[in-house]
Amino acid sequence: MDDFDTHHNQLRSVTRILIIGSVFDRFTTVIFEFFLVMFLSSAYPDSLLLVSVYGLTNGLLLFFSGGPAGRFVDAGIANNRRLQSTLQLLTGQYLCMLACCVMCFVYLILKSNLLLLMIILLSGFVSLSRAASAISIENDWIVVISGSNIDYLSALNVKLRRVNLVARMIAPAVAGYFLGNQLKMNDVFIAMGGLAVISFLIKYKCLKRICSIAPVLVMQRGDDDISEIEDQIQIQDKNDEQKHCTSCSMIGGYVIYFQQKISMGGLGFALLYLNVMSSGSIMTSYLIWRGLEMSHLGIVRGASEVFGLVGTIAFACSSDRFTLRTITVVSTGFMVLCLSVSVCGTFFVPDDNRISLWMLILGVVLSRVGLWANDLSIFQLTQRTVDEHVRGVVGGSQYSINSFFDLLHFSLGIFFSDPSHFYVLCLIGYSAVITAFLLMLRGVYFSPAFRNMEE
Repeated sequence: MDDFDTHHNQLRSVTRILIIGSVFDRFTTVIFEFFLVMFLSSAYPDSLLLVSVYGLTNGLLLFFSGGPAGRFVDAGIANNRRLQSTLQLLTGQYLCMLACCVMCFVYLILKSNLLLLMIILLSGFVSLSRAASAISIENDWIVVISGSNIDYLSALNVKLRRVNLVARMIAPAVAGYFLGNQLKMNDVFIAMGGLAVISFLIKYKCLKRICSIAPVLVMQRGDDDISEIEDQIQIQDKNDEQKHCTSCSMIGGYVIYFQQKISMGGLGFALLYLNVMSSGSIMTSYLIWRGLEMSHLGIVRGASEVFGLVGTIAFACSSDRFTLRTITVVSTGFMVLCLSVSVCGTFFVPDDNRISLWMLILGVVLSRVGLWANDLSIFQLTQRTVDEHVRGVVGGSQYSINSFFDLLHFSLGIFFSDPSHFYVLCLIGYSAVITAFLLMLRGVYFSPAFRNMEE
């Protein structure tokens, strides 16, 4: 009983410390991204070019470097250097963030276009480093800490997603408050640099503290464990060679990814990034074109995040009663149902009718419940089925595939740039969500591997 209480207390301590570190890290990152977009918009106020290049750069870096970043995480796992590799990624993330703040400050003095390009490139490395550290912590650390305690793993996943959603709701409002009070842009980046230093120190301390509480993360492997992992790696390398892929290539990462049980489910989830019926920039621009007031637009964005939180609550309540594969399919089906309302409003109601606008908004806001419940179910299935020695590369490949469809949806937005053609983008996005539902139905719900796992 004493051992049980001790382990329970350890898990509670780990949860508390991990949440504290995640709160500071996520809020700082969201505020930084918000300030950076405002800065790029003010640098060229009559053009969307810089903001578009910023988004494109981030997407391309994640697409081409997701697999190699995952390989770096796997190397840390194999060499028993989880803490060191994660701290290296964290350090790189915040060094690039600090460098961006310094360059933004200098740009306000020199007005050099070269500095703008360097700022955009460094911001891409901020996103890449953060994605890699997230893969390390969320795909590996919490799985190792949870062990066979599936309930704890599920609860921790939900809490981390809530931190992300709350940060996306509150951080832009806080940043906007400071900008709205006529704070000078150079003062903003000085404050941002200070916040980055504080956040880095807190997250750094939290990660080290977690390893001291949960020594399983840094425990030296026995000879049998090392031999088993080496055998797995040798077998994987042999398979890669047979497919003419180098172990460090992006293609090699995809080969490993599509060998996983969850690959069809993960591909279905990535397809959701092709959907423009969300709270993203394309739909925001369309709503502005339709004449939605800025105050109402802010309410819509806030409501989307609130219903995302409802999705995490729905997952937490349903995970005790239903299997993960059931939640996966039901949540995606709920998205299809909600977005059907949006599509009907776009196609069958005249554009000048406010009813069509609010049908679009209603379906999108409600669909966030299914989106976040689906995100949690797919993510937990990935955690439970992917082998330890490839967690990094599988997580990195998932980021890459997500980025591909995200880039594709922005490319379609450029091709169908006329707001009156928004219905075409809606049709493409709706088709992608239906395809995702079918992939998850075939690859998750009817999969013998998942059925056997949950029996």
